[in-house]
Amino acid sequence: MIWVDGRIVPDQSLSVSVLDRTFEHGLGLFETLRTWQRRAPLLDRHLARLRKSAEALGLPLETSALPDLAAVASLLEANGQKGDAALRLTLTGGVSDTDGSILWMRSTPLPPPMITGPGAVVDFGDWLVDPNDPLLRHKTLNYWRRRSAYQNARARGFDETLSMCIGSNLWEGSRTNLFVVVGDGLVTPSLDGPIVPGIMRGLVLELARSLSLKVWERADLRSNELQNARELFLTNSVRGIIPVARLGDLAWDAPGPLTVCLKTLLFEWLNEGGTTS
Repeated sequence: MIWVDGRIVPDQSLSVSVLDRTFEHGLGLFETLRTWQRRAPLLDRHLARLRKSAEALGLPLETSALPDLAAVASLLEANGQKGDAALRLTLTGGVSDTDGSILWMRSTPLPPPMITGPGAVVDFGDWLVDPNDPLLRHKTLNYWRRRSAYQNARARGFDETLSMCIGSNLWEGSRTNLFVVVGDGLVTPSLDGPIVPGIMRGLVLELARSLSLKVWERADLRSNELQNARELFLTNSVRGIIPVARLGDLAWDAPGPLTVCLKTLLFEWLNEGGTTS
């Protein structure tokens, strides 16, 4: 079952016109998130990013077509999911700049853990990006390059891979954002660069600042600087915080103490529905 246009309907009842620009040129957007204690505390943030991307890329999107928390609850019930679930929202490109887009939401069981050990093994240097490519800043359906980068990394025995541009600047993972623990604070690539403004990234920054940690968002993070890093971790809206044990030839004891602290605070925030006790 899926949610679309305010209704819960069977998957096969959804019809998308062959004239939709999703089929013609791969136009469209998506969001992935999950429930925590069967609630979706990050839903509003994902919808805000979806609206912002649709406006920036010229995709029609009616506010009335967006789901709310009641829609999430109805979908979980209709699919008979007793525990938490992964959610995906998909927006087609529409038949024109102003008409014909369709948005729906589906739920699936949570995926298996991204890593099997205490920390992720990450590759970098194989996925080069153009810092001036505007599509890298949005969750578009034109996802082939990210998917290929991830699959190639997995085939070589890595859990994730980081994008780089000429000059060795590091940016993001194929489906994650990057954080580096240096001194008494955090460094993360700036949104001025070719990265998706991750929802979990933004939440972790908020929580870090609530702990009075220093935070630097930089557009010039170089790979050679990681030799001075105390810890590394990645963020993802479904996975949360993912400790990194190895990146290239560098290794860390994972998870590090600050990673554990932030992960604990994050899970408390999410499991309390967006608040901390």
